[in-house]
Formats: sequence, structure tokens, C-alpha cells
Amino acid sequence: MVVVLSGATGASAATRGSSKKLVSTTPSVTVLPVISCPTSFAGETNPHPFVASRLPTASPGRGLTFYSNGLITVLGPAGWSCGALVAGDGGQKLDVYPPGSPDYSTSLAPKGATLIEVTAEYTGHLPGAEVVCALFPHSAAAADVKAGGLPCPVAAREKTKVLTPDVVAFSDPAGVTGTGAGSGGRLQSSGAAVYPQLPGGSDISVNVSLLSCTLPKRSAAACAAILGDFLVRNQPSYRGSQAG
Repeated sequence: MVVVLSGATGASAATRGSSKKLVSTTPSVTVLPVISCPTSFAGETNPHPFVASRLPTASPGRGLTFYSNGLITVLGPAGWSCGALVAGDGGQKLDVYPPGSPDYSTSLAPKGATLIEVTAEYTGHLPGAEVVCALFPHSAAAADVKAGGLPCPVAAREKTKVLTPDVVAFSDPAGVTGTGAGSGGRLQSSGAAVYPQLPGGSDISVNVSLLSCTLPKRSAAACAAILGDFLVRNQPSYRGSQAG
């Protein structure tokens, strides 16, 4: 069941003999069901995190639903399947994909795969730094990757847009193998990375997240709503101590 809450309230006031109508509006909020995603736990993380049955979103919810394992939550097309991984080193991934398609949450999605993928990592180890280094080429994570002797290639035709110092959006056109999971095939892949930039270029480990939305043309417009909700739920944050 989808519930949409919206409204406007009006009030009138007389000022110097004239009447002025003061109108305040509230944004639409859509409440969508949540599909619980089976998760592979490689470490000692709680194997049964709480998953809400319904969640609100300010993004357009038509044809969408939430998918969650209690650790990662993302919008996706209604009626799809999902799977997730919590790795032994702390990295996490959740994939949403069409029914009958492979679950790539425990492996690398091949070119042309249709999916929505959220990766939750941290820059204190190279796998996490690699997730964001291409979109933040002058960051501490990029420097760590290079110091580790690993490549951090930037796709020549990948389009990027710096939304804030901590958030970079990307778009990989069809045929371009870039940041997006499933990119390089016949589908466009788009999304964004969230990477808190601490003062002074600090190399303290921070949590990062990456959304990839790789959908068929007929439903690719949903990526905008999926991205909007992702950015609200995954704001750049850091709770440790910092210098400067």
C-alpha cells in the first residue's frame, strides 16, 4: 500500500483595512512498503538488524518501493528482488535487481547488468578508498590508493558533477565503463558518491557510500527519485575527532 500525505493550510489577516491571505504548504510525503533483503554476513555483525515495514520519502514514489536489510536502505522498482553482503572487513553492499536475474551483492556486476546498487565502505582500507577515488581525484583516499600501487582510472567519457565538496554525481553513457555498477554495456548508469572531506585534507578514515542506478530506458527516469532519496538518507557525516 502506498500512502501519500500532502496538504496546504490557509489563514487570512486584515492589515490596514485590506485582507491578505497567508498560505503555507507542506511537501508531499509518500509512505512506501519495505522489502527485507536476505544478507550474507561474513563477520560478527548482528545477523538480524531491524527492518521497518514502511518508510516515508519525499521523492516521487510511483512504481517504487524500499529495499533494506536494516543497514542499507534504497528505493527501487516495485516487484524486484534484492540481496546484500556484510563483508568480514566491514564493507557492505546491497543490490536490487529484476526477478530471475543474478544477485551481484557478493560479486562484481558485469557490464550491462540491470540493477541498483549501494556500496557502504570506509576509507581506512584500500577497498573503501577505491570506491571513491575516481570521483574525488585530489582526496586523501585517492592518494592512499596511489600509494598502495593501485590504479584509480577515470573513464574519459564519464560525466561528473560536484554537488557539494562531499557529494559528486556521475553518469556513464551506454558503452562507457565507469563508476556505475553494470556500466559499460547497453544501459546508462548514474548515481553519486558521498565522501566527507575533513579539514586540511585529513586522511582519517571516514564512512563513504556510493549509489549506482542502471536501469532500462523505459524506467531510467526513476533514477532521479532513487538518487534523491539516497542523498537524504546518506548525508556526509563524521563523528570522530579532527584537527584544524
